[in-house]
Amino acid sequence: MNEIFSFRKELNFKKIIVFLLLITILICITIWKTYNFINQKKAAELEAANPNAIFYDENKSISLELSKKYKFVQYKPTNNYLLELRNENNLNIFISKENLLENQKFSEVVSADMKSYIKEFNQTSDFSSIKEFIINNSVAYTYSFQYLDQNTKVAYYLQNVWIQHNDKYYIIDIEFPLAKLNDNTQIINDVLYSLVIY
Repeated sequence: MNEIFSFRKELNFKKIIVFLLLITILICITIWKTYNFINQKKAAELEAANPNAIFYDENKSISLELSKKYKFVQYKPTNNYLLELRNENNLNIFISKENLLENQKFSEVVSADMKSYIKEFNQTSDFSSIKEFIINNSVAYTYSFQYLDQNTKVAYYLQNVWIQHNDKYYIIDIEFPLAKLNDNTQIINDVLYSLVIY
């Protein structure tokens, strides 16, 4: 009889231990889920509080901080671009990098680039003059033109900016449909003044 009583006592003790383990596991899961929920909520609040998105190239050698209102999507860069951003309104930003050309004036390099665009695109118009300016303590040149996309037959505006930084040229192409010129003039300044070269 004592053996049965002892066995029942042992069985009840095992039930209590299993029950306590289950309660402990449930409490741990509840605490973990609550912690994750709070962290996700804080992350969402921080994301909502910051009106800008920061885009980096693969090596984090450059960054752009632009308003989320543009709804840019970062693409895997093609054609040797460092950074390629696009949005649903065909607003595109391409940033590339070239080595400094020794024994050539920076303005001549930019002029040659503009001439190559004239040859490359069959239907171009309204080429601006090349303008020099200083951006973030670096010498820069810019020019713009319009071209007709042969596939879509849509006229585009392209702003091309060259920045000399240390022993490199950074080239920024900002393009969008010509019909959206008035809507997109601010993006050029936003790009130029948010570009950081590390």
